[in-house]
Amino acid sequence: MSQAEWWKTIPEALHSESLALSVLLATGTRDGVGVLDGAGQLVFWNAAAVSITGWSIAEAAGRRLDEVIETAGALTEIRDGKWAELRHNIIEAEGQNFTVVLFTDSTPQVRLRDARDQLRALGLIDAPTNLAGRELAMVHLEHAMALAKRDKRSVGALSVKLDRFRDLRSGDETAAAETIRQFAKRMSAFVRASDVPARLSEDSFLVILTALTTSNDAAVVAVRLLLALAEPFDVVGKARTLHCSIGVAESPRDAEDATALLGAALGAADRAQLLGGGRYCIASER
Repeated sequence: MSQAEWWKTIPEALHSESLALSVLLATGTRDGVGVLDGAGQLVFWNAAAVSITGWSIAEAAGRRLDEVIETAGALTEIRDGKWAELRHNIIEAEGQNFTVVLFTDSTPQVRLRDARDQLRALGLIDAPTNLAGRELAMVHLEHAMALAKRDKRSVGALSVKLDRFRDLRSGDETAAAETIRQFAKRMSAFVRASDVPARLSEDSFLVILTALTTSNDAAVVAVRLLLALAEPFDVVGKARTLHCSIGVAESPRDAEDATALLGAALGAADRAQLLGGGRYCIASER
């Protein structure tokens, strides 16, 4: 579309050069954009707004969008099962005030939140850390191993066990719980988005490393993870340190199925603790 052609599509009220340029940019964005003039009349409604709200420009013009604006900043169920985050701001052009309303489709995030709530209710997600629990972790591990076998790759399992956990629990329980929460959060932030962190028990965690390409990838991750987790945590203004031991196992080198792979990683972590903790051991190296 030429400049002359797209200019004709812009309502006369928006013919300020800067405002029209903003509308041009809004036309192709994935966020829904609506523009109201000073009288509250709808003068612009992009294609994304139609898709997100389900309202044509005629339907949107017949609604009280000023009431919708009052919910700005919050998730709003625009229509049955369709959620959006709303934002708005006022801009001035040609001596007039225009209200720009932005709709961001938040339906996938809401569905994910609801799914996690259901998994938590079923005990498949560890509530204190929001990590996958043991049963869900095993499902992820089996799935990762199946894909890796198909793609001729390997899967790593890192068993992360907290050293001297009883000492941590013997102190302030609230501070201990917060330290564990921060530990889990740091571990989750460290791994790739395709990897799966999980909590197996009070003092035992698991990281599933998907689609490894070389035989020492998991060991390299274990070293880096030990360093990352050794940094002190700020808990209620006080530095707290957690030490851990990591057991490293890989499929198909150490095991052919998920249960055996987890067992190999757990055994390696136990061996690391027996050697004094704060280190990693590889299942195949005894």
